[in-house]
Amino acid sequence: MEIDKSNLLKYQELYKYAYILSDGIFKIVFAEEKDHLLLISLVNAMLGLQGDDAIKEITLEMQEFPGVFNKKDCILDIIGTTNAGEKVLVEVQQQGDDFFRDRVEYYISRVIENQVHTSEKYELPRIYFLGLLDFELFPEEPQKYIHHVDEMCNGRKFFPKIQKIFVEIDKFFELEKAGITASDNSEAAQWLRAIKVIVKEEPVPEKMMQNETFRHLLDSVKLINFVEELFNCEAKNMTDLKAEHEIGFSEGKTEGAAEERKKANEERLEMARASLAEGDSIEKVTRIFKLSESEALAVQAKFDVQSK
Repeated sequence: MEIDKSNLLKYQELYKYAYILSDGIFKIVFAEEKDHLLLISLVNAMLGLQGDDAIKEITLEMQEFPGVFNKKDCILDIIGTTNAGEKVLVEVQQQGDDFFRDRVEYYISRVIENQVHTSEKYELPRIYFLGLLDFELFPEEPQKYIHHVDEMCNGRKFFPKIQKIFVEIDKFFELEKAGITASDNSEAAQWLRAIKVIVKEEPVPEKMMQNETFRHLLDSVKLINFVEELFNCEAKNMTDLKAEHEIGFSEGKTEGAAEERKKANEERLEMARASLAEGDSIEKVTRIFKLSESEALAVQAKFDVQSK
C-alpha cells in the first residue's frame, strides 16, 4: 500500500475492519464519537462499574501533559473526567517492554500532579488507569485476563482512590479458543469477544448483532470509514511494530528477556505439576498451560519420581 495506494482497494476486499488496537484507530473510534457512548460502555465493562457506580458521562481532555524543564512528556491515548469528577486514563499498548510498568506509574503521577491547585486541600479524585494490552504482562496467572493492581498494606488497600486495571486481550483470545471462558458472560468478556471478531475478522454472532452497542462498534471500525492516508499510516505503524517485535525476539535484544522467559516457563511447569498432582488429565494440562504432550508427560514423569 505504501508503494501503490490503489492496493488499499485490494486490502479492503480481503479485510472488513481496521485494526482497532492501533493508537490512531482506537482514538478515532472511542474519542471522536460525540457522546462517547462506546468509550463509556468499554470503560464500565473493563472496570466492572455497575448501577450507581457506573460512568454516565465523560468529558475528554488534552491527552498530553508537557514535560516541565527536562522532564519527559506524558501522552496517553485517552484522558477523561466522569460525571462524578473521577479521572479515567486509557492506554492501548501493543508491545511490552522492560519499563512499561514504570511508564504507567509516571503517567499516573503526572495526572495526580495536576489535580491539586494552590489554596486547595490535598484531596484527590478517584483515578482509574485502564491498560488494554496486546501482550502478556502476567504470565504467572495463565487463566486470568483482567488484573486489578492495588498498593497493599497488611492485607488491605492502602489508597483505594487509585485503581489500575490491566486487560490482557490476546490471553483472553487464547482462553476463548480453549473453551475456558465459555461460561464467562461478564460485560468485559462480551466486549473482548466483539474485539476478537474485529481483530480476527470472524463472522459476527447473531447475539452480538442484537446488541446495539456492538453493532455501533462494528460499524465504526469498518475500513470504509477511514481515509486512505490515515489507514496507510496505521498499516505501516502496525507492520513496523510487528517487525521490531519479531527482530527483537529473535536476536534477544531486550535485556533480560531470555531470563524472564525462562522464569515464566519454570513457573508454568510448576503450575502444571500442581495441576497433575490434583488429578487433572494430561489433555487438560496441555490445553490450559499451553504445553506439548511431550512436555506434559515429562512433567508427569518428574512428579511420579518425586512422589516415590
